[in-house]
Amino acid sequence: MNGLFLIVLVSLIQSPQFDMQGTIIRVNSPSSLVIGNDTVNKTVILDGVDSSGLNNLKYNYLMRDLQEYLPKKSVLVNGTNVYFDLVGSYNARSINDVIENKISDLEEMPDLFCEGYDCWIYS
Repeated sequence: MNGLFLIVLVSLIQSPQFDMQGTIIRVNSPSSLVIGNDTVNKTVILDGVDSSGLNNLKYNYLMRDLQEYLPKKSVLVNGTNVYFDLVGSYNARSINDVIENKISDLEEMPDLFCEGYDCWIYS
């Protein structure tokens, strides 16, 4: 009996409080997701995600990638941070971090996504 009590106590201590649980319905932009459940759809503006340094080609590539991968994924929302719902657990790395890392990777590849005059600089 004491073992069962300890397991319940540890699981309560480790689980953070989330504002919402749902599914990603739509990706509006790299920093904006629409998340819904049975009762409400909510637009979440992701903290720390800034795609302003991307040119049109990089931005379109990122959006196509996010729009193919993220919709219909189960997530947990904690303020402006979104985490993948791993059924009874969650990934400690937020979707915010994943998207920001994708943006950083794209910013470091200037020659693959150059436009117009920029292409001459890298050739």
